[in-house]
Amino acid sequence: MSPFERSQKSPLPIRETLRGKHVLVTGFTGFLGKVLVSMLLERAPEIGRITLLARGKKTQPAAKRVRHLFERSPGLRNLREIHGEGLGSFLASRVDVVAGDVRDPLCGIDPRVVDRLGASIDCVIHVAGLTDFEPDPLEGVAVNVRGALHAADLAARTRGRRLLHVSTSFVAGNVSGPVPELLEPGLSANGTRFSPRDELASMESLCDATSKRFPDPVEAKKARIERGTLRAQALGWPNLYTYTKALGEHLVAMRGDVESTFVRPSIVECARELPFRGWNEGVNTSGPLVWLVGTVHRRMPFAEDHCFDVVPVDSVARGTIVALAELMRGEHARVYQLASGDTNRFTFGRAVDLTSLVRRREYARSDDAFERLVLRHLDSVVHDRAADQDPWLPAAKKLTRGVRDLFSAFKAEHHLPSAVRERFGTEITKFAQRQAKEWGSASRTIGQVVEMLRMFQPFVFDNDIELETHNVRRASERVGAEERALFGWDLASLDWRDYWMNVHIPGLDKWSLPLMHGERIPEDPVFSLDTDLLEHTTREDDPSERPRALRATDLRAHEAKHERSGESAAPNDAE
Repeated sequence: MSPFERSQKSPLPIRETLRGKHVLVTGFTGFLGKVLVSMLLERAPEIGRITLLARGKKTQPAAKRVRHLFERSPGLRNLREIHGEGLGSFLASRVDVVAGDVRDPLCGIDPRVVDRLGASIDCVIHVAGLTDFEPDPLEGVAVNVRGALHAADLAARTRGRRLLHVSTSFVAGNVSGPVPELLEPGLSANGTRFSPRDELASMESLCDATSKRFPDPVEAKKARIERGTLRAQALGWPNLYTYTKALGEHLVAMRGDVESTFVRPSIVECARELPFRGWNEGVNTSGPLVWLVGTVHRRMPFAEDHCFDVVPVDSVARGTIVALAELMRGEHARVYQLASGDTNRFTFGRAVDLTSLVRRREYARSDDAFERLVLRHLDSVVHDRAADQDPWLPAAKKLTRGVRDLFSAFKAEHHLPSAVRERFGTEITKFAQRQAKEWGSASRTIGQVVEMLRMFQPFVFDNDIELETHNVRRASERVGAEERALFGWDLASLDWRDYWMNVHIPGLDKWSLPLMHGERIPEDPVFSLDTDLLEHTTREDDPSERPRALRATDLRAHEAKHERSGESAAPNDAE
């Protein structure tokens, strides 16, 4: 039996493994990043320190941006409720900030700060990524490929030399059937052998050549997307998102200077319980699909029996922490797929049925007569036709745009008799303006859905992927019963009917779907931290911006700990 196999028989104590450890997290400002950091701070407060990489702005330095999220973001609400007025002190003891950008070398951190921080960092957790399915490949490569390499460069300069890289399960590409947890650098999604380094150079050359050929920036971007997509599809990836995420994986896996593991979530959606039931952020994959079921469009362009591999965001955070603990102990697998399809399969057909049931109940109580008398009696059905073959939505977009143009063109002085104009002209004009705005919004929303369905077609119609999750389930079995309730992989126990109807759809209605109509999601009420968060800086001549020194008691404990372990006890001001 190999050392790895022997280690899998031993317990995996999560909190003890993370006790006193220092991790650097990229992508904290995103959906998963907030939940992951929140879960670590709430359920593993023994962790030594979390350094958050964040981009600063001219009017808002990185530390102030992070502070604002801890004060106002609904995704961090649970920490405010737990700690109350003491949250600032709690965060100051465990959280600090470093300004940077994953698109830049060493993630934009000054090398002097890297050297100072790196002496105590045990692992870099790289969550940041571009999730646009069809990004400009210049940006996709900069964030998802170069960004992954920059995170690996950063990890290589830390004492732990460990990297946990969050990718996506859909690097599997255009395939159907079981997908094992494998990563073979240089083997593409369709089995083509290629050089990841040469592929990166070729894609960057393609972008440069295309930019030079098209002087107009809009035309150049469109051409880069078209040509980049063709290159991705030639290797078996359906779009630039999965292509760039996969290329980042391949290049990091080829490195010998860091210990790396790859976490691959599937479709990350509303929280099951943390920070609270139903929380979501942004317009995720299922949002447009759920919205479509609630309209008069009744034929859904989905494959009824194909797996709809949704995973709650807090389940992804659980799986990521389990993978982190194994990586910290040197007992990790190369890939952890975090998905639902192999143990608790959910299909598009069932999603449509449950969504229709929720909407019919809502419409029965609606004050809108059309919803109450018409929509509540209509059932959505899965249609055996792909989105690119369904003419209804493009026709609806054209119709709503035409109605918008009619109302926009209304002029009281041209279209109303003088007597009517003098008495009702102002009210009628305001009505026409409101209608133009509403029909224009409807047209834009339908257009967004048309584009999204086109982009989603490989995932909702063409391919039926069953992602294997052996590694996270195996690792969870090593975790004791008490900690398994906090961190263990929990998808087998998910009741899809309850989650979809009572958690997910209400969550989308509150946190995601309003964004499709141009509405803003409100922040939580004002909450003010009583302590500023430390931001690391190179301006060491300014005492106010120096990293906070260890308190004397912390320093003695730090030295004693390392003397017992035989490691260097040199104090580190990032701890």
